[in-house]
Amino acid sequence: MAGRGPRGPRGAGRGDQSRGRGDGGLNPYGRGRGDGANPQDFGRGGRGDGRGGRGDGRGGRGDGRGGASFRRLGDDEHTPGSKIFSPPGENITPEAEVETKENQIVKENQGLSLSTLSLADFQLPLRPEYGVAGTVIHLRTNYFKMTINAGKKLFKYTLTLTAKHKEPKKDKKTGKVKAPLVPPERSRKRRQAFALLFQHQDFRSIGHGVATDYGSIVITSKELPLDRDGTKEYVIVYQELEDREPASNPILYTFKFSYGGLVPTTELLRYLASTPTDPSDFTGKEDAVQALNIIVARTPNLNTGVFQSGKNKFFHYPTDPETYDKLGGGLIAVRGYYSSVRTSTLRTLLNVNAQTSPFYPAINVLDLITQHGRGDWLTVEYFLHLLRVKTKYTKYKDGTDAVKIKTIIGFSQQLDDVLDNKGKVVTDDKGNVKKRRNLQVNPLNAQQVTFQCEEFDGKILTVEKYFKEKYNITLNTPQAWLLNCGTRDKPVWIPPELCEVMPGQAFRGKLSDYQTSQMILVAARGPAENARRIANGAHRVIGFRGNNPSLAAFGVGVDSKMIVIQGRILEAPPVTYGRKSQITPTEASWNMRGKQFAKPIKITKWAFLKLGGVRLESNHIDSFKRALKDYGLGTEGPSAPQPFEAPLPGSEDANDASIEKVFKAMFSTGIKMVLVILPNSSSVTYARVKYWGDVKAGIHSVCVLAENLSTKGAQYYANVALKFNLKNGGVNQLLPNQLGFLNNGNTMVVGIDVTHPAPKSMEGSPSIAAVVASIDNEYGQWPGSIRCQDSKKEMVSTLKFMMQERLKLWIKTNNRGPEKILIYRDGVSEGQYKTVLEDELEQIREACKEIYGPRPQPKITIVIVGKRHHTRFYPTDARTADNKGNPVNGTVVDRGVTMEKGFDFFLQAHAALQGTAKPSHYVVILDEMKLGAEELQTITHHLCYGFGRATKAVSICPPAYYADILCERGRCYLAKYVNGRWPPGKEFDWNEAPWTGGVHKELIDSMFYI
Repeated sequence: MAGRGPRGPRGAGRGDQSRGRGDGGLNPYGRGRGDGANPQDFGRGGRGDGRGGRGDGRGGRGDGRGGASFRRLGDDEHTPGSKIFSPPGENITPEAEVETKENQIVKENQGLSLSTLSLADFQLPLRPEYGVAGTVIHLRTNYFKMTINAGKKLFKYTLTLTAKHKEPKKDKKTGKVKAPLVPPERSRKRRQAFALLFQHQDFRSIGHGVATDYGSIVITSKELPLDRDGTKEYVIVYQELEDREPASNPILYTFKFSYGGLVPTTELLRYLASTPTDPSDFTGKEDAVQALNIIVARTPNLNTGVFQSGKNKFFHYPTDPETYDKLGGGLIAVRGYYSSVRTSTLRTLLNVNAQTSPFYPAINVLDLITQHGRGDWLTVEYFLHLLRVKTKYTKYKDGTDAVKIKTIIGFSQQLDDVLDNKGKVVTDDKGNVKKRRNLQVNPLNAQQVTFQCEEFDGKILTVEKYFKEKYNITLNTPQAWLLNCGTRDKPVWIPPELCEVMPGQAFRGKLSDYQTSQMILVAARGPAENARRIANGAHRVIGFRGNNPSLAAFGVGVDSKMIVIQGRILEAPPVTYGRKSQITPTEASWNMRGKQFAKPIKITKWAFLKLGGVRLESNHIDSFKRALKDYGLGTEGPSAPQPFEAPLPGSEDANDASIEKVFKAMFSTGIKMVLVILPNSSSVTYARVKYWGDVKAGIHSVCVLAENLSTKGAQYYANVALKFNLKNGGVNQLLPNQLGFLNNGNTMVVGIDVTHPAPKSMEGSPSIAAVVASIDNEYGQWPGSIRCQDSKKEMVSTLKFMMQERLKLWIKTNNRGPEKILIYRDGVSEGQYKTVLEDELEQIREACKEIYGPRPQPKITIVIVGKRHHTRFYPTDARTADNKGNPVNGTVVDRGVTMEKGFDFFLQAHAALQGTAKPSHYVVILDEMKLGAEELQTITHHLCYGFGRATKAVSICPPAYYADILCERGRCYLAKYVNGRWPPGKEFDWNEAPWTGGVHKELIDSMFYI
């Protein structure tokens, strides 16, 4: 709307459910690990080995696909078939040449006195050996061999971008020239600016041989005609793609190019074929791989029907709304692909994986608001914030529609004067009265918002009247909340019925439980189908098959067949329970019927808590008491004769006050453990229970749904009992003599993780860091430390203090310090390995020095645990596959797709409940303990059977998994901030935060978080 500068409004304007792990736990923040249960492709990267379900019977998919609507995703059809992906005529043996070179490299590694690999300016341990234990198998993997023309010169240019108006813009009030423009960073406008740049003859003459990351790098297949100083400037007049011509005072973008040298592809190929004894000072691997990724991404970047969402992820957005796969709440599922250039021994590979993410549908905004259909206006504003829309109500002189692109800032809102503590009006330095939004009233509509309109002789008009007089538009829904598509200071009011959502916009917020379940239905595909989709469909989006002119221009090719690599199946360890009884797992799972916990701890001072008026029959209490007794917890019943009760009146504040009150009552009676019975799976209620129990009252809480307690049987009670025992300091299962040197009792095993605020969290919301550690040689108890830190900071800033807390407890338990510390560090990308060694390792050493003093310091080994990678494995033989077509649990891969010289391996310890199994990736970045590959792989695999909350092997080594769970518990304490509904622009205030670290003193040495 053209009317800016409004005069101002006139008018009034969950229970610890099972997440598919067999652990029976209700953790609304847990994540699953089969492909397709990844709601944080939808927010933070998920896990998927079955934790996506809710433990109330909804976890499994069965054979259904949720109806025909889940069979269509644009042009991508659901094509079930054989459980084994086996294209006719393809070879199913690994390349012998690669295996020979791998063996040669390891042999030379063993002869070196300095077993480290130089990566730029820091060192990584060299691979000591390849594992040989287990049954050898052959697997396909979602990697495609690349060919690179070593004789083809590729040129790299770096650039800077500046922006200014053609004519200097002045402030209407002061007459001063406005501050310089800041160029957009990786936005739609920046991409459009690059598109205009590449229309210059210098680039058109190169043809397909021009690619960019739309940031600061351009790669060309021919040299650009730079000036004598090695630079050149290109000035473009900006206009939107939809505009016929530039604006009357357009923005001028100046691209300044500088020569960055040749892309070192020849040197890269030579390096991948080298051995550790070959002389090499090659440090350009990252530059070469970066350039190749830019080249591969050129095709999808230029496809107007393909949209990028996240690094290297490309989605083919459906053009027909009839083919939308609706997730509910105004979102749809869209399929796409991830691609990334990787290196391994002798080869450059393209990793391609299938993706599914939630997007906004390209529909009318008023319809979108109707589809969203839940929550108050703040929830809807949160949903719409920064959504790009197009309008067509303005016209060109010939009467045709002039499409304009706008961004939704929020709704129109009543503004009140800001008053100081004495009730006086507050003004800014220019004398203007400061205003604040009144969040207690609904947004205003087109009949309520008025402004003084200069183009109509200064008359005061409503927005409804303005659109009628200016554009002859009669609004159909004038009572709908107005959209602000300008800024907070200079709003532009547009009725939502006049806005259409631009296609290709991914949703960045947190999905609801229902949306998550729908996403799983859409996304989960069996391994064979997943492989077929990649092999037969990815080329249509990524464009790597056939005679691709973009790739050919750069001398790059990609094979159409997945590579085949060698894997091994490791044997599962026996699991020991009470009275030294053993169970041999089958398909990574077992049943503890008739067993007692390995070390049960008698529960004292515990109670039931009923929330929201749920019913609790006496027979359910009796059944649960019997279960606790059967598993060795030795309790006769709750301490309180009657369950505690707390109503949930309705509003979040009222519910919270009720929960607070009942926890205070339990605290006053000395209750130490409480079974909380929830009426529904509300994540808000769950989070507040954990806050009041963990942080304020020091009472362990285990949450269950009332429905589950009344309808499920002995296995469910067992799953709840697992948590009771762990929280109380017990050990559920043991792995005696199965953990190699760990069983000697001189090693502390540590898990470290950091979780970041999800997109659309309150601005500045903190990241949360967690450290867990074993306390003895049984590895059944893993107490932890937890702290907040600066938002989105990946390295743990308070690691020294948290490590000291863990060391002190280990020493308290063992009367001595550990001689070795084995660390599993979760959530670190390849580019951050160096920072871990420089920052976190230094903090760990400082913690040890202060505790050990002059005594010998412990030897430290650090293993990075990668779970947000895109490597998948597909059996080539049904005899080495499980009943879903995934590799058998215990599959380990350390050849073919692993680091060319470093020390890493992939391990799929678990059996995926649905979808395609996702292995974990382990990379050793420090090895003072000098571990063998076989030794580390076996220990890591066996530890996965010791996860105390489950009767099955888990997908991620428990220390890292526990640290992840502890981080998520911290998100519960701050759920109001990281998952809340806040007006855009509100910032997190550390001084007002209810929690920034730690828990109640009664819980600090326990597994309170489990």
